[in-house]
Amino acid sequence: MSPVRPARENGGTEKPATRVLPGVQRGNAGVRTGIGQRFPEGDHPGDLATVHRGARRLGLLLLAVHLGLVLWAAFLPVSAAWMADTNLTPFATVHAELLAGTSHAYLEIARGLLLLAPLGVLLPLAGGRANATTLSSFFRTVFAGVLLATGLEVLQSTLTSHLLDVDDVLLAAIGIAAAHLAFVPLTRAALRHRGRSREASGVRATAAAFEIAHSAR
Repeated sequence: MSPVRPARENGGTEKPATRVLPGVQRGNAGVRTGIGQRFPEGDHPGDLATVHRGARRLGLLLLAVHLGLVLWAAFLPVSAAWMADTNLTPFATVHAELLAGTSHAYLEIARGLLLLAPLGVLLPLAGGRANATTLSSFFRTVFAGVLLATGLEVLQSTLTSHLLDVDDVLLAAIGIAAAHLAFVPLTRAALRHRGRSREASGVRATAAAFEIAHSAR
C-alpha cells in the first residue's frame, strides 16, 4: 500500500495528507484503474447518477432535428375541400374518423400518433440519465411531450388555417407514451447492467494488479 506522504507547508498552512488507493489513479483526465482503463469524470461505469454528456449531446441534436422537421411539416400548405370545426371534446374527431372508415381517416389517426412519437425516446436521451426510474421518466417524458404538442397545436391554429383540435394533443400523448414504454425501460436496464459489469471487471482487475504488486515485493 502506498505510504501516506507528509503534508507540505505552503505559506504557513498545511495541506491534509491524501491516501491513494492501490491500483487507482485520479487525474485531470478522469479515473484510471489498475489495468489502464480511463473513464471521463461523470462517465465512470459506477457513477450512473451523473449525466452522460455524450448521450445528452446526441439527444439534443436529434431532438432539434426532429422538432425542426415537425415545424416544417406543420406549416406546409394543405389543400382541402372542407375543414373540421374546432374540437374541444376528447376523441370526438377520432370517433368521427373511425366511423368514416376511409383510408384518409385512418392515415390522419396514424399521423397524429406517429408525428411526435419519437419524443418518447429523444426526450430521455436528451436528459442523458441511465438511472432514472421507469415511472418518473415516463411521467416527465409524457408531460414534456404534451406541452410541446399543445404549443404546436396553438401555434398552428394561430398562424395557419388549422383549427384547434384537442384530439391532436391526445393522439400525440399516446404516441409518445407508447414509444417511451417500448424502448426506454429496456435500453436503460441494458445500460445499467453493462455499467455494473464494467465496474465489477475494473474492481477485479485492480485487485489482481494489487496482489501482483504486493507479491513482487
